[in-house]
Amino acid sequence: LSSLAFGQINPGESTFEVASVKRNTTGVRDSSDARDGRFTMYNYPMKVLIALAHRVSNDRVIGPGWLDTEGYDIVAKYPPDATRDTLWLMLRNLLIERFKLQAHSEQVLLPVYALVAGRDKPSIQESAADTLYRNTCGIQAMKQTCKSEHSTMAQLVQNLSRWQTRDWFDLPKVDMTGLTGTYDFNLTWTPTERGAAPPESAGPSAVYLLDAVRDQLGLKIERRKAQIGRAHV
Repeated sequence: LSSLAFGQINPGESTFEVASVKRNTTGVRDSSDARDGRFTMYNYPMKVLIALAHRVSNDRVIGPGWLDTEGYDIVAKYPPDATRDTLWLMLRNLLIERFKLQAHSEQVLLPVYALVAGRDKPSIQESAADTLYRNTCGIQAMKQTCKSEHSTMAQLVQNLSRWQTRDWFDLPKVDMTGLTGTYDFNLTWTPTERGAAPPESAGPSAVYLLDAVRDQLGLKIERRKAQIGRAHV
């Protein structure tokens, strides 16, 4: 996590071919896309941009209030063969170039939600070596199903926040499973607000997310303490 610290751009590192960064004051919902060599992010708070660029959760970015309140639009061009990891590196370098942000990192012992292995062998299948990472989700009959292919446990931890409302997890999330491979799995649950029960209309088949992780994947989410890296901007 020492890479959280901002610095100067290394000339050998990747940058967008062309990029525009503008303040957004419209109040419209944020949206993003990356396809056919065009990368767009509309009305994203700076805190979220920093977190995405460094592949950490939003709550690990500490700084002044404007990081949460000011939204920005990014429209950029990249080589069609660029990987996902390269795109995040390009975003990181773009923030360094345009905003000259300075930051330092620290390690703090904090309460966390830890993803850990259950008592029995996890109910997930190791991926074939020639597959690529993919995550697709859909909702039917008030249940959400996400299919992940070639996913690491770290990617599963990141996706847990994306699959729920933004404030569902009120603590940082970390992978403590000890599983180092890539896996294929499906996860189905009834979406809820944080701390709320599934709606009555979901019926007796409603499934909490934490129960789904335990029963369908053989993993658990527990409250623990861990050393967490944070970026102070």
